Amino acid sequence: MSSKRAGQGLDFLEEVRHKFKVHRLWVRRQNGGSKADFSHYDLSRMPLNCVLLSNARMIGVCLAGASLVNADLSSALLTMADLSGADLSGANLLGADLRGACLNGANLTQANLAGAELGVNQIRIDPGGDPAKGAITRRTELIDANLARALLAGAKMENCDLTGAELVDADLTGADLSGAIMVATDLTGVTLTNATLTGAVLAGSRMEATLRDHVIALGGQVSGGPHLEEADFRAMLLLHQQWMESGGTGGRRLELDMIDLSGIDCRGANLSGAKIRRSVLNGVCLSGASLVMADLAYCDCSQADFSDADLSGALLRRADLSGANLNGAKLDSVPLGGDPERPWPANLQFSRMIDADLRVASARGAILHGVDLTGAQVNLTLIKEADTKGATRPRGAVAA
Repeated sequence: MSSKRAGQGLDFLEEVRHKFKVHRLWVRRQNGGSKADFSHYDLSRMPLNCVLLSNARMIGVCLAGASLVNADLSSALLTMADLSGADLSGANLLGADLRGACLNGANLTQANLAGAELGVNQIRIDPGGDPAKGAITRRTELIDANLARALLAGAKMENCDLTGAELVDADLTGADLSGAIMVATDLTGVTLTNATLTGAVLAGSRMEATLRDHVIALGGQVSGGPHLEEADFRAMLLLHQQWMESGGTGGRRLELDMIDLSGIDCRGANLSGAKIRRSVLNGVCLSGASLVMADLAYCDCSQADFSDADLSGALLRRADLSGANLNGAKLDSVPLGGDPERPWPANLQFSRMIDADLRVASARGAILHGVDLTGAQVNLTLIKEADTKGATRPRGAVAA
């Protein structure tokens, strides 16, 4: 089915308005009403605050970047919908079907998702339902979503990806989070009474000690993934070196996800362009290593040694760098294609740098929005060259 595009002009906007109108009449059981079907429509970036779309059919709808503040989407069918970056603060999603939806970066502050379906959506490859031909599945993604104070009581969230999400003071009473990925999530003040966490992965998540014990008792996994032996890592590193030297025509890029690399010695290694996400690098020695344009997002890098390392253009979004040593490290932007007008900054947004040594060599253009610098040692180079908007200022010593 072809998508209904928002760019279809005034006729399209009039069609959308009419659908809203007749759906409102249908909800209120008034004459002339009919249930709205916005399946596969492109409503991205539209201002839809307080819109009434309860029980609407919206399979595969694109609402990316839309403003849906206080919207009523209760019991709406939103399977496979794209709600990435949408503002759903205060929205009513009670009992909504969001299986397979993408809510990455969405704002769901104080939203009501009680009883909502947020698990895996399954689509049969064979329309006739032939089991031999199997099916494809898509998990609901809430990566970097803001669910602070959201009501998720009784929500079905099996196998959801909540990597980097904020669940501060959220109510997950009775929610089913079995198999969910909650790496680097903020669970401060969350309520998990009678919740199911069997097989859930919560490595690197922020939570109180008492909650941590409760999570373990419920079957949640708070440690990292499988540990990679140093010999195996060295073999991968050799292939990555070949990949780098050949410009991508030989060897193989180092790509790891949810792997435990703790204790491995990588000093002086060339990890530029490597992709190591949601992994444990606790205490790893990366002194003098090259990590230019490397992706270490959501990693637990606490107590890691990055002294004199080159982290120019690296991605460390929501990484835990508590107690890490970045003395003498470079956090500069990288000019894409050698063009200084197209800088690619080192991105450390919302990372934890508690008690870290941040007396860096340079940090030109580095993004440190919302980072926690409590107790960190910083120098004037970092303060002058990096963008620290919204950062928790250090209370430790500031070096000259």
